Amino acid sequence: MTKPPAALDAFPGHTRRVSSVCVGADGRVVLSGSLDRTLRLWELPAGRCLRTFEGLTHDVNAVALAPDGRRALSASGELVAGEGIVRLWDVDSGAVRHDFKGHEGEVSTVAFDAAGRLAVSGGVDGTVRVWELESGRAVHVLHGHGGWVRSVGFTPDGGRIVSAGMDRSVRVWDAASGAGLRVLEGHTDAVYSAASSPDGRQALSASRDRTVRLWDLDSGRGLRTLEGHAEAARGVCFKGDGRWALTGGEDRTVRLWNTASGQCAWTEKTSGAVLSVSLSPDGRWAAAGTYDRKVLVWQLEWEGT
Repeated sequence: MTKPPAALDAFPGHTRRVSSVCVGADGRVVLSGSLDRTLRLWELPAGRCLRTFEGLTHDVNAVALAPDGRRALSASGELVAGEGIVRLWDVDSGAVRHDFKGHEGEVSTVAFDAAGRLAVSGGVDGTVRVWELESGRAVHVLHGHGGWVRSVGFTPDGGRIVSAGMDRSVRVWDAASGAGLRVLEGHTDAVYSAASSPDGRQALSASRDRTVRLWDLDSGRGLRTLEGHAEAARGVCFKGDGRWALTGGEDRTVRLWNTASGQCAWTEKTSGAVLSVSLSPDGRWAAAGTYDRKVLVWQLEWEGT
């Protein structure tokens, strides 16, 4: 960074804690989800609310934007006949395009693949489910976690899925076959979030044990432990070049780390526990969702930009 990140005014609107944020691939918007049962789409950097997605009757646990920015996904406590709902939204109109049903109980996490063709979700039933967006078909139901799945995502090439959960493990799956490839063990408490690197070779995980761990996905070896959060680390994501990572935690901080050295380069204190973080691929925009109902955004400047 060439200078400390510049904080924008908090984006007002949510009336309960903000559980999830996702900066769009083009860096022009950020999507947020809240326990107030809504999703909101915000313009960057103005902070203007472009759209509110309504109709859910339970907490929104996680949100995701498609790579093309035209669709959004939400995971929530919504149940139909006992089955959890993954909802696909049209971003331009705010209309519901499809509900994916199958989880036994609420759905806690959701993500698109890089092609925007598949989605992956995880829930309190301990399963990871892969969905074909066009047909609505469940492609795979992956069993292995010993409890609540808190985080899922595809590697950028779409070849693998990385999941994490309350059983303290990070798991790697073959996206095509659904086969379990590797279990990454080392955390001593629940893992809230995991993210794969832009080259798909590494992953970061954030845990209630207050650490963030860097893993080699091919060997399963732990490469580095990032220590600094004084309470649970709740969110983690990579910058597009893989050299930097953003984390947030219950200690009311957002932190930027050099992944090669493991050193923390920037710490920002927030007024509430940080539940989710997101970076634009170019690293220009960082966002956080907090327990005290805020969507926080920072503008970052990097050498050569």
